[in-house]
Amino acid sequence: MSSLEEPLGLGDLPKLSINRLERFSSPSAYRRTTSLPNEKGYSNSCNGNSQIIFHGNSHLWQTQCRNTNSACDGVELRDLPRKVLRDLPRFVKIVEVGARDGLQNEKNNVPTSVKIQLIHKLVAAGLSVVEATSFVSPKWVPQLADAKDVLTGIPQVPNVRFPVLTPNLRGFEAAVAAGAKEIAVFASASESFSKSNLNCTIEESLVRYRDVTAAAKKHGLRIRGYVSCVIACPVEGAIHPSKVAYVAKELYNMGCSEISLGDTIGVGTPGTISERVYMSLISHRRSFVFIMSSVSGSVVPMLEAVMSFVPVDKIAVHFHDTYGQALANILVSLQMGISVVDSSVSGLGGCPYAKGATGNVATEDVVYMLHGLGIETNVDINKLMEAGDYISDHLGRPLGSKTATALRKLTC
Repeated sequence: MSSLEEPLGLGDLPKLSINRLERFSSPSAYRRTTSLPNEKGYSNSCNGNSQIIFHGNSHLWQTQCRNTNSACDGVELRDLPRKVLRDLPRFVKIVEVGARDGLQNEKNNVPTSVKIQLIHKLVAAGLSVVEATSFVSPKWVPQLADAKDVLTGIPQVPNVRFPVLTPNLRGFEAAVAAGAKEIAVFASASESFSKSNLNCTIEESLVRYRDVTAAAKKHGLRIRGYVSCVIACPVEGAIHPSKVAYVAKELYNMGCSEISLGDTIGVGTPGTISERVYMSLISHRRSFVFIMSSVSGSVVPMLEAVMSFVPVDKIAVHFHDTYGQALANILVSLQMGISVVDSSVSGLGGCPYAKGATGNVATEDVVYMLHGLGIETNVDINKLMEAGDYISDHLGRPLGSKTATALRKLTC
C-alpha cells in the first residue's frame, strides 16, 4: 500500500501548539484569554451587560457597564490594535500569477506583446516575483503556446524573478532553452483532480517531478512547488489536511524552495461553516451538497498540518475568491506566520476543471489590505492599478478588484 493510500493521520503529526488551537479554533477562546486593562491598569471586572461606545473626539473605545453597581466605569482599548496585529509579519512577498494562471484559461487569444507589456507593468509596480508563463503542451493550454516568445521578450530586471511552470521533463528542457532561471511544478492533494488535470495519479506526478527537480538542481535553477485542492476538490469534496501535508512534504524534500498551497475552488474559510447555514445551502442548492461539505475543513488545520513538515517561511498561500473568503483566509494565514501570498492582478483566473470556481484573489485588494495593516510590500498600488486597467481593457471586461473599482470611482 502506498503512502497515499494510507495517508498520514493527524494523530501522527507533531503536537499542535495549544496557543494556536485556542486562538484559531473558536473566537470565544480568544476572548477568554484576552484581558484588557482599564485606565488605572487593572483588568475589567464588570458584571452584567456592557456596550462598546466610541468617542469621536478621542482614540478611546470604552466599555460602559449598564449595571450601576459595577466597579468598572470604563476600559481603555487603546492597545487592542497591537494585540490583534502583534503576530503579523512586517513584510509580505507577493507572487503575481496573473500573467500565467490568470490568462491561461482565456478563450480568446491574448497577443504575446500584450502579455509582455502586462509583465512589464507589473514589474514597474514593484512586484519582485511575476509568474511569466507555462511550458505545457499547446494542445492542453493553447493560450500559452507562445511561452518561449514571452519569456525571451521580458526585459530582464535585477532582483526580479520570473518563474515558469514545467509539468514534465520535456517542458523543463524547453524552458531552459528559452532562458528560464526558475521553474515551478504543480501537484494536487486530490487523486481525482490529479487524474483530470495532470492525467496521472498523485504518486505518478511526484515521480515525474522528482526527475524535473533533479534536472533543475543540476542547472542551478530555483524550484517552486504548487499543491492544488488543499481544502476541497470539485469531485471528491473535502480534502483531509494530512493529504495536503504529504504532497507538500514530498515537494519540499525533492528540492522546492517554496510551497504554494492553493484553494483551487475557493471554498475555504478561516473557521468552519455552521450546521444551520450548511443545511440552508443544501435546501437551496442540492447540487452543491457534496462541494459545500468541504467547508467543514478550514484553512487553519490544513496549514497546521503542512507546517509540521515544511518550515513556515517556505510556505505560500494561493486563494481563489469564489465565496469571497480569500482576504479573510490570507489574514488568518498571516497570523499563523505565513509571509508569502499569491495573487492575480484584477482577479484574473479560474479553473477549467472546477465548475463555478472564479479567479484568484485580486492583487490590488491584497495590497490594499496589507498596507492598511501596516505591512510593507514594496508595491505601488497606483502603478498596480494601471496594470489592472491595461489587461482589463484589453480583455474587454470590468475590473476584477473591488479596491481598484472603488478608487477609480473616486478619481473620475
